[in-house]
Amino acid sequence: MPAFVGRTLELGRVRAVVDAARRGRMGALLVSGDAGVGKTRLVQRACDEATSDALSPTDELVILSVVCLPMGTTTAPLMPLRTALRRLSPALAAPALATGDGEAPFVVDEWLDRTCAQQPVVLVVDDVHWADPATLDVLTYLLAGPLDRRRAVLMTLRRGEVGPGHPVQRWLADVRRMPSLTELPLGAFDRAGTREQLHAHLGASPHESLVTDVHTRTGGNAYLNRLLVDGLPREARHLGPGMPDDLRGAVLRSWHPLSVRARELVLAVAIGGEVADGPALDRAVALAGTAPVDAPRLLREAVDGGILDASPDGYWFHHPLQAEALDSFLSGDERRRLHAAFARLCENDLGTEADDPTPGHLVAVAAVAEHHLRAEHHPEAYRWTERAADLAGRLGDEHARLSLLGRLVELREQVDDVEESRVTLLRRLRDAAAALGEHETEHHTAESLLAEVDEGSDPLLVAELLVRLEHLRFSTGRGFFRLEPMRRAARLSAPWPDSWQHGYALAELAQASLWAEEPGAQDAVARAVARADATGHPRSTAYAYAAAGMGAEFAGQPGGGALAARGVEAAAEVRDWWGFVHAALWEANGTAANLSAAWVACLQQRRHQLEDLEVPHPYLAWMSASEAFGLLHLGEWQGCLARLRVALGSDPGVAADVGARLQAAHLATLQGRQREAEEHLARADELFTETSGFLAYAFDAVRALVRLGGGDPWAAYEAAMAGSSSPGARPTLCEWLCPLAARALADLAASAREGGGAADAELARLDHLVARFPHVLADTGGHRPDYRALLEALDALYAAEVARARRDTDEASRWRVAAGLLDGVLPWDAAYATARAGEAVLVRGGGTREEAASLLRHAYALARELEAEPVLREVVALARTARIPLGEVKPSSATAADKHSPPGLTTREREILSHVVAGRTYGEIARALFVSEKTVSSHVSNLLRKTGAANRVELSQLARRASDASG
Repeated sequence: MPAFVGRTLELGRVRAVVDAARRGRMGALLVSGDAGVGKTRLVQRACDEATSDALSPTDELVILSVVCLPMGTTTAPLMPLRTALRRLSPALAAPALATGDGEAPFVVDEWLDRTCAQQPVVLVVDDVHWADPATLDVLTYLLAGPLDRRRAVLMTLRRGEVGPGHPVQRWLADVRRMPSLTELPLGAFDRAGTREQLHAHLGASPHESLVTDVHTRTGGNAYLNRLLVDGLPREARHLGPGMPDDLRGAVLRSWHPLSVRARELVLAVAIGGEVADGPALDRAVALAGTAPVDAPRLLREAVDGGILDASPDGYWFHHPLQAEALDSFLSGDERRRLHAAFARLCENDLGTEADDPTPGHLVAVAAVAEHHLRAEHHPEAYRWTERAADLAGRLGDEHARLSLLGRLVELREQVDDVEESRVTLLRRLRDAAAALGEHETEHHTAESLLAEVDEGSDPLLVAELLVRLEHLRFSTGRGFFRLEPMRRAARLSAPWPDSWQHGYALAELAQASLWAEEPGAQDAVARAVARADATGHPRSTAYAYAAAGMGAEFAGQPGGGALAARGVEAAAEVRDWWGFVHAALWEANGTAANLSAAWVACLQQRRHQLEDLEVPHPYLAWMSASEAFGLLHLGEWQGCLARLRVALGSDPGVAADVGARLQAAHLATLQGRQREAEEHLARADELFTETSGFLAYAFDAVRALVRLGGGDPWAAYEAAMAGSSSPGARPTLCEWLCPLAARALADLAASAREGGGAADAELARLDHLVARFPHVLADTGGHRPDYRALLEALDALYAAEVARARRDTDEASRWRVAAGLLDGVLPWDAAYATARAGEAVLVRGGGTREEAASLLRHAYALARELEAEPVLREVVALARTARIPLGEVKPSSATAADKHSPPGLTTREREILSHVVAGRTYGEIARALFVSEKTVSSHVSNLLRKTGAANRVELSQLARRASDASG
């Protein structure tokens, strides 16, 4: 059975009627909507939930399910009701109704009264529009009954089945006046609901481009959504061609009952491809052979039958798929004949006048092109498509232009007498795709161009394509930058040293050389910058100065941020958004450590600039995913979620999608949402070809963390070691790999001991790990003091995990050191290490019970602020076992400052502020809170930054003023 998704408010409405019946007040609800929107599933879900909520036998629901059927020639009064009563338990003593029983309303009512006195009853009538008159009479009698009964009546009604003159129409008019009945119109899913349904159906998060395809074609109809994606692989990015037979049958169900002439007219409307009104309707009427005087009646028949909708603009199909299904319903010859006829009529309407730059005229010209294409008139289709593409360009409709240019490239193979070469067309298509951030289209087009162009006749174009294809290779998940294409591009363009293509090739050769740790990489950077300065072309400048910022960071030299910033501005000048984001990331890296507030602020500023420039979504998504990375590690998880929602809110492109998925998996694991984490990681794996080693992604570290969260420490160890051992530049989040490997081995050793065995194999692997990596891995560059502090803290975490695995006598002191160094630097790791420290003191000794209690309380406070459920569970369980209360304990010298402190402070910062206001020294605060003086200093620095205070004295004054203002 399909999973139930969304519909929270609607489900509440249905449950309210059932719950009211349980409390002794009868109610009735009519759920109406299109076929397939989920009416039956909604009612069923509400009944299932209400059934499971029963608190006593007298609260258990009796559910009488009546299913009405679309009977043809057979007349069987009361059959649905009789069938439902027979299926009830014999203990309920349901009455046996005879066919044509005129006493049925009174018999059923009397039985319901007896049953309701014992248990609440829910009468569910599915598809009431097909109910026979006798069943409707029973329902009328029941709905008109007293309101003080423990029963609910839930009915579903399909819109489009009860047009004018339908027998149920009069019944509906009567019962809608009854006070017991309310109505719930149920619409189709919005885009978010469609995404949620596809997620449940495919068993994985759907790609945003697939969500767009499905919602565009179905309008969000739940049943049609499911039919459309049945059989698709979970990693599908788009729907395939054609339409499944069962889907075609479902959407044409309301077409078949129409009269022959109405079907022919509706078919002509479908082939016409426009909202039928004015000339469009006239064309459909003419081609259907319908007399104009009969057209209104036939159209009204189609509207009453639920296949067409009438609006001020004319007539069009109720479901987007119906027109498509009718078109595919025709034979090839008939389809070609009708499209050819429509093409002639549309051409006559347009005439020979110049094209008006209006959206309506663009639609008309594109329609002629489409009709010629479907009629297989390729030369005419090419000519009209070219005309539509030019008109789309004049109107600034870049998405339409891209689609039309793609059509021109396809048609070029079918047409001989065309002035424009295929290479010229491909270049136009490539430029249009690049402007919209359509990386897949651009990649395919660039590959086609590279195959078409001879490097001897146009070496600069080949050089440009070689470099750009490496960017697109990354952006579409095909792999990371390679050296050889960059070298080839530089050689091809070398005879034209002043060309921007040569500067572009030199810059990206320098970048690839840095990643590959080539000996002459820094010299390559210098050559690229010199060439960019000599030519002055903004595109060369953008990439050369991004490489310069990168080179400075790799060499541990200051000023990299300013160099990359020059690249950002040059990229903005030529609207090269890939170059903009690339340079902006190196600007941030050259400005501050990438897990710092300053790093995030730098990215945030550039993201705002991109928003102001209205760039395509994939580039905003790329920036948002990068920003989410920094926010996550700062502990600002709400901000991280907000950025991830932006990144994944539309089709982000593969590069941003992978980055966002990894951040989402990381956060979900830290907060204990393991299934969500697994799904995000699986989708990231599907999207990118290479999923280990350096890819500007944290595949290895995130995979290790997710595997630990899922209780698979061996897989976590393998993932961490794969990243630690990868050749070339260090993987993103390499600093965590050794601590994660040691943590996995410590968990494996603990499991071995708990099982009564020895941990020799795990300890041997641990010895090998420590011998090979005595300290945590450092990323390239990493010369800033805040980064060195991060490494020191993670080194302490690594040593503590090693001590835990070995059961060293100094384990508690190791964890205390780690917790102190991590506090204020890496909040998630600090919460984990502080909890481990409390555990070690209680279990291994090396401290007092009071110290353990303080550590657990602090871990509890940190974990609550982060909503780190795994740590919270461990701390609560440990504290319960040790009988340690976890209520927040304030320092003895606390003042009102910790209660009325400035906004935006963490629990630990408020604690420290209380001591600062009381005049404590760093040493006194450190001893009171069991942390290092360095940690206290870090917290005070954060307090000064957040409040804008210049020093401790001003900070105390601000806190006192906040306290005074609060009361």
